[in-house]
Amino acid sequence: FGHLPIEVAARCGARKDVETLFPVTSRIPCVHDWTVDGIINYAKSLPDVKDEEFCEAMLDMGKFQGREAVKNKDYRGAMHIYTKAIALNTRDASLFSNRSLCWLKLGEGEKALIDAEACRMMQPNWPEACYRQGAALMLLKDCKNACSSFLDGLKLEPENVEMNNALRLCLVQRKVDVMEKD
Repeated sequence: FGHLPIEVAARCGARKDVETLFPVTSRIPCVHDWTVDGIINYAKSLPDVKDEEFCEAMLDMGKFQGREAVKNKDYRGAMHIYTKAIALNTRDASLFSNRSLCWLKLGEGEKALIDAEACRMMQPNWPEACYRQGAALMLLKDCKNACSSFLDGLKLEPENVEMNNALRLCLVQRKVDVMEKD
C-alpha cells in the first residue's frame, strides 16, 4: 500500500517494532512530530485503507514471508512470523498448522502439539491437521495416539502417501515399544 515498514508497524499497534525501526528510518516529510508517538498517531490517522483490508494484506504478507522462511529452513524465523500472523487472525487454522510444522522442525513437540490441536479443533476434517497432530505425538513418543491421528487423516484422504508412511512408521515404533516392555 505504499507505506514504509515503520508506518505498517505503527498502524498495527506494534510499538516495539516502531521503536526498533525509528533510528534506522529516514524522516517522513509529512510526519510533523518525528517521534515514536508522533509516527504512531500519524499512521493511525491514515484514511486510505480500511483496517480490515489492511489487516488482510498484512496477513497475506505474513503467510508469504512464513512460507519463504520455511523454504529457507529458517524455522525459528517462520515461527515468529506465524505468531504475528496469528495475532491478526486467531481463527486461521493454516497459521496454526504452519507454526506447528516450525515447532516440529525445532524439536519442540509439546508446542507443536498445542498448535496442531488448535488447528484440529478449527478444522477437524482437514487431513493436514490430523497429520500435524500425529507428527507432534510421534515426536513426544506417544505412538498410540499418533496412530489414531494418522488413521483419522487417512479416513479423510485415503490416498495420502505422506500420512500412510507416517502411520506405517508409527505402527513399527509401537511394535518396538511393546517388544521393549516385554
